[in-house]
Amino acid sequence: MNEEQAARRKLEVTRQVALHIEKMKRPYILAKRYDWEGFRKFFSKHKDLLDKRIDLHHSTAFHYAAHCGNPEMYREMIEWVGEGDIKRVLRLQDDMGNTPLHEVAFTGEVEMTKSILEHEEEAGSDQYQALIEMRNNLGETPVYRAAALGKTDLLSFFLEDLQLDPNIHFHRDDKMSILHTTVIDQFFGTALWLLRRYDYLAHEKEDNDLTTLQLLAKMPSTFKMLPKFQDYKYYSQSNGYNTKREDLESGRNNINESSSTQTQHEESMREGQKLENHKKGKKESPTTQRNLSAWSTAVFSWLWYSMWKLLAKEWKEIDKLWRKKEMHNLAKELVFLLAPKDYSWRNTAIARDKTVSMGRSQHEETPKEKKSEQEEEKKQEGASKPTAYTPLLMAACNGITEIVELIIHFHPHSIEHVSEDEQNILYMAVKHRQKEIYRILKKLKMVRSLAGKIDKDNNTVLHYTAEFQGGSQPGYAMQLQEELHWFDRIEKRLPYHYTVHKNQKNQTAKQLFVKKHASLLKDAREWIKETAQSCSAVAVLVATVVFAAAYTVPGGTDDGGFPRFLHHPIFLVFTIMDIVALVGSLASVIMFLSILTSPCEMWDFRKSLPRKLMAGFALLFFSMATTMLAFSATILINIKLEGNTWTSTLTYCAAFFPVCIFALVQFPLFMAIKGCTRSVIRNLKKIVPRFLLKLVKRKKKLWDI
Repeated sequence: MNEEQAARRKLEVTRQVALHIEKMKRPYILAKRYDWEGFRKFFSKHKDLLDKRIDLHHSTAFHYAAHCGNPEMYREMIEWVGEGDIKRVLRLQDDMGNTPLHEVAFTGEVEMTKSILEHEEEAGSDQYQALIEMRNNLGETPVYRAAALGKTDLLSFFLEDLQLDPNIHFHRDDKMSILHTTVIDQFFGTALWLLRRYDYLAHEKEDNDLTTLQLLAKMPSTFKMLPKFQDYKYYSQSNGYNTKREDLESGRNNINESSSTQTQHEESMREGQKLENHKKGKKESPTTQRNLSAWSTAVFSWLWYSMWKLLAKEWKEIDKLWRKKEMHNLAKELVFLLAPKDYSWRNTAIARDKTVSMGRSQHEETPKEKKSEQEEEKKQEGASKPTAYTPLLMAACNGITEIVELIIHFHPHSIEHVSEDEQNILYMAVKHRQKEIYRILKKLKMVRSLAGKIDKDNNTVLHYTAEFQGGSQPGYAMQLQEELHWFDRIEKRLPYHYTVHKNQKNQTAKQLFVKKHASLLKDAREWIKETAQSCSAVAVLVATVVFAAAYTVPGGTDDGGFPRFLHHPIFLVFTIMDIVALVGSLASVIMFLSILTSPCEMWDFRKSLPRKLMAGFALLFFSMATTMLAFSATILINIKLEGNTWTSTLTYCAAFFPVCIFALVQFPLFMAIKGCTRSVIRNLKKIVPRFLLKLVKRKKKLWDI
């Protein structure tokens, strides 16, 4: 009997749930269609359903109405609930633990928040937990959630208008601070707002023991180089001119005041420049001229800003770039505030002086040593805890020059910081192929002093050039050339006797480089031979065509065997282009054949083979272009089109269509020739006397970042 009653109850509950779902189907569809007027009308007729769940996530009508954007409608719906029941309804949570106030925080509506909090001041609130302090399943209060979603206006209302206690709302249950969350979610405008008012947040750490600056140092995509269409706007702001800037987080136009620290820094920079000019005997320009210059700069930057803002409204791609650039500028300003507060570089390891090791002979290696080496390798593989790097070293790993430059500017001593594995900033730059960071160190004349260190594993900086992580050049041969150039660049800056130093595995840097790049060498050999073979076949075909064209001249020959159009100007063009095409194609064949007959050793890819390949490509392209010109000249002679300008233009365009396709397809490889051109220029500079170079070379001040 009990089982039968339980089955009946279960059936009744299922029927009630089905009826409830059927009732809530209409408001659910209306909410998903954003038909808020229909949503309001439905609940005006069914006020008893206001506290019932609408969907599978236990959301009520007030959770959904938070997204309507209409404070008056929300206030009206609250008034439909009974006086004694309002506080209970407003504390109903969905399956994520969010109350209606959490959902309002998602929209950032200040007026809607006020309409909810009005009922907190009424009598009878003591029996409930304060609505503003209720946490969801992640441990977030509505204040924390507003910051996590980048709603700066609502956050300002909570903390400044209501004057809530930050200690209650600034941390989740997992101890993640409010500043960490805004940076992780990349709401940098909100993060700036918080940091300017609560600067102690800069020193707090999250679960992985990372500060906010360390989190930014792990975001290279945020600092990625973008088109400079907005730089004039940022320039004007950084010099103290307050301009309107779109707040990406809230979708509203707010005025972001320039940072006080940034203004002080630039004032000190200007004073330093004045002092330097005074020492050099330069007279300072009049005040009126300075004001006029500042005014003209401000006007120009405003016009530049307005133009791109207008274009961003009309074109989607420009709008994307606009927002990325805006985020980039906000991130840079955030780093500007965080960098002076970072002192993690003071906790440096002791870089012990180590002598250069010549390794051990093969017969000295005993089975015990082999066993100990294997055990050590297993320990290294099993080590799960990575080395904790400072923001400076992390930014150097990811190539974020903005963070590196600012930290070195505010803390010059940090450049000598050594990590637990006894590696400095140069190790990071070399290991991760960060050329921009390397250029900064080279500009500061710090490469040689930093390179003269040996790390915990007995490796020099040169050993880390063996770590191949994928090249930036097209084709395996160009990638190997890039790696070899990187090896040579670091080797030149290293003390000479360090090149023969052997690490714990009894390997010099060169031996380790060859071992690690063996697979890349194999791929480069196959790629360059296949490319040379294919291109040589095309070059021979072009040579055959232009050679045959020389004996079948356009217009034929007369009875004496002379070309009929011998004295025609276009015939002269045909003759010259045909000869040039033949010479170019045969020369490219020679270049490709020299590649095919080459042994293709590792160090041949540094200069010899890539130069031959580039020369062969250039000659082949040149021969194809001149072949098309010879073909166009033949057409113009045979069908007498020289009087018709439009037809002649179309003929030339049609003739050059294949050449354009070839150029577009091979464009990445032609771009790689820039490295060869730079090396030629560097070699030419060595020939020029030094006193001439000093006349041309501009003086650069050290440590002027």
